[in-house]
Amino acid sequence: MKERGVAGTDLMKLTGHTAANISRLRQGKIRAVRFSTLFAICDMLDVSPGDIIIRITDEEALHLEKGVYLIKMDDLDNKQN
Repeated sequence: MKERGVAGTDLMKLTGHTAANISRLRQGKIRAVRFSTLFAICDMLDVSPGDIIIRITDEEALHLEKGVYLIKMDDLDNKQN
């Protein structure tokens, strides 16, 4: 977002989500994202979903750089069961 000059308020206007929801999204504290929201964000940033969402190992998660957020898949699995 920073590289493209996009602010959280821009995402709020684009997606219709509240400031709190955009904050949770940016911090990786969400459990799901609607495809329509994901695609709208990708369009605004001129990226593909795979550019902003990747799957990593637990070991890689220990060394995340600042600004990269993690959603643990096993957390999602536990919610679905």
